[in-house]
Amino acid sequence: MSDRLPPGFRFATSEVIYTDLRFVTAGPEEVSLLKRVAATTPRHRCRLCTHPAPDAPQQEMLIVMRGDGYVRPHRHWGKTETLTVLEGRADALIFNEVGEITEVVRMTPYGGGGRFFYRMPEGTFHGLVFRSRWLVYLETTSGPFDPTRSEGAAWAPPEGDPAAAGFAAALGQRVPAEP
Repeated sequence: MSDRLPPGFRFATSEVIYTDLRFVTAGPEEVSLLKRVAATTPRHRCRLCTHPAPDAPQQEMLIVMRGDGYVRPHRHWGKTETLTVLEGRADALIFNEVGEITEVVRMTPYGGGGRFFYRMPEGTFHGLVFRSRWLVYLETTSGPFDPTRSEGAAWAPPEGDPAAAGFAAALGQRVPAEP
């Protein structure tokens, strides 16, 4: 958390930044800041929450993830989420209850040859395979933030588990990158 934040921004955790600004904008400087912070965190990610607090009814986050990061496949209860890619490439994976991949969506920024947006329905196991050094995206969902409304897949190792890197690599091999 050594990076100096712009006025009106504050760290909630080492990888979560909130802003007290009423009118929030983001550009290259904010993305660069998020990348610098993400490079120093154990999970290689950082998010700028543009909503004022975890109890806000609408949650909007600018998220940066380094390509060697891992997001455990998971699903949400009682809410949907949207994801819009701004920079980088990833494969969005949809899984069935036992962890078989049922759909692969190539994600790129608009004009990059893939899909740039998704709306994930409630109760759908999903995850990402990173295909670039950085993935920058906007995620929205309904609040308040409640970790009990998300469920990690029992068939996937939790983040921080030593087996997570191998699991992520195996997923990437099961879904070959496009040439």
